[in-house]
Amino acid sequence: MYPSPYLKPSIFTTLKNIGWSNLLDGTQKTLGVINQAIPIVYQVKPVVSNMRSIFKIANAINTPDTPNTNNKQITQSTNKPVFYI
Repeated sequence: MYPSPYLKPSIFTTLKNIGWSNLLDGTQKTLGVINQAIPIVYQVKPVVSNMRSIFKIANAINTPDTPNTNNKQITQSTNKPVFYI
């Protein structure tokens, strides 16, 4: 026989059917994993943020040097200081 759709179980019978010990054990294990993962996240975060800078530096090192096209021939005829602008 099929259950009648008009009969709804009360909240109290639903609460009785919950395995509280299993629920609490699962919650305790989950919180244990979270407590172990939080320090790892705080340790890895600076490494990940520094990786961007490391890639930028590596990219700058690997780019070929381009000759400066604005080389000006400066002749020093006196002992005055020369200012490069």
